[in-house]
Amino acid sequence: MKKLLRRILWYGFGVGLGVLLVAFIFRDRDFECSYFPNDRVLAELHRKPVRGADSALWQAVGADSTVLKAFLTLGEVDFGASQTRTRHSAEVPAYWIDLEFQNREWRGLWEVRQDSAWLVSLDRK
Repeated sequence: MKKLLRRILWYGFGVGLGVLLVAFIFRDRDFECSYFPNDRVLAELHRKPVRGADSALWQAVGADSTVLKAFLTLGEVDFGASQTRTRHSAEVPAYWIDLEFQNREWRGLWEVRQDSAWLVSLDRK
């Protein structure tokens, strides 16, 4: 019984040390768990700074910055209408994203450029 208890303690010590080591090495990294195409596009857009969303465009359709954030987290990508590199050989991929937010429906055209995400068009349905 003594040997079993000693083995369990050494095992627990090793696991604890391993957890601390992994936590120390990987503490600054963001982990993404979803590899669905919709989530991958939204994550790529969310990582880049947003450009092209001028205030005149927002005021014309009655939107604010919360709608912009909702596009990049809750939106649904319409892959049938989008221009992608793999299907259309597009130089800059452009995705139509639909959003239902605050009892309104929105549709925006987003381009994924090398250094930023551009909001090209925004419409209310």
